[in-house]
Amino acid sequence: MAQILDVSKYQPTIHYTEAAKHIEGAILRCGYTGWGDANECCPDECFEQHYAGFKAAGVPVGAYYYSAADTLEKAREEAEFCKRVLAGKQLELPVYYDLEEPRRMGALSRAQLTAQAEAWAEVMEAAGYFVGIYANTSWFRTKLDHARLAKKYTLWLADYRAQPDTQLQRDLHQYTSAGQVPGIAGGVDLSRVERPDLLTVVKASGLNGWAGQPDKPSAPDPQPQPGRTYTVQPGDSWWRIADKQLGSGSRMHELLAANNATAATVIHPGQVIRLPGGATTSPAQRTYTVQPGDSWWKIAAEQLGSGSRMQELAAANGRTTVDTIHPGQVLVLPG
Repeated sequence: MAQILDVSKYQPTIHYTEAAKHIEGAILRCGYTGWGDANECCPDECFEQHYAGFKAAGVPVGAYYYSAADTLEKAREEAEFCKRVLAGKQLELPVYYDLEEPRRMGALSRAQLTAQAEAWAEVMEAAGYFVGIYANTSWFRTKLDHARLAKKYTLWLADYRAQPDTQLQRDLHQYTSAGQVPGIAGGVDLSRVERPDLLTVVKASGLNGWAGQPDKPSAPDPQPQPGRTYTVQPGDSWWRIADKQLGSGSRMHELLAANNATAATVIHPGQVIRLPGGATTSPAQRTYTVQPGDSWWKIAAEQLGSGSRMQELAAANGRTTVDTIHPGQVLVLPG
């Protein structure tokens, strides 16, 4: 299982080439907000150094921002600051919003803190970033609407116990703050990747500075067909499809809205997505809109006559039956 390191100014001296031999990625603190009276947004003093060092060593990197926001306005301010710090960078891993500051956030309601997380994420996604939320088990259980956030963003869970929570969905599990990595003195935070494509999905999606730079040439795009559907090709991303099919990558968020998706939603070759602006399917194609409480099995049973056809249903949508579906999502029904 891939191992990811996270570092900040508290690891000022790193032998990057040595550390690179023992990790698959590094998530760097890009900034933080002071919890005191000043409550100012600040860049991490070692971010530029760590970014240059790990990139030169060939290590995939991501970033995180430590929040001390207690209002929606402050959360958006943190996002704008984060954008400035990350400008011009190319990150292979997501950008996470670190929520754990008790002195500023301890008294906030679950609804308020969740709204702040979403406010930060919305600003970052609009700027073309693949974003996620970081918190410990207690905060995901009591201070945040975990189920709501899990439907929208990649989640990074901190749980250092010998028997960690296995019910909370997460793509990255920070399992220790006392890990040992050659090339770095002292204990460090280490995480295990629990989402198979986490190390590739960001770049493949054209986000975090990778817009317009697919890993390899993809199949020629069909000519734009406004108001119809588009079948995802190898190498495609939301940005690239918007650029080719709608005339501009800046229209990516129209495309996302038309498919009830976010910038973090993964697309797969063969998947049929809707283009904004008109009819969504050819007359011969049947679709079904996912309802609350639905599952692959339930939809197959009700719409195709047998729950045993759920794998056929998932395949028709470029998915597998382990993929999550959400209310409002439109699925193609196989013939």
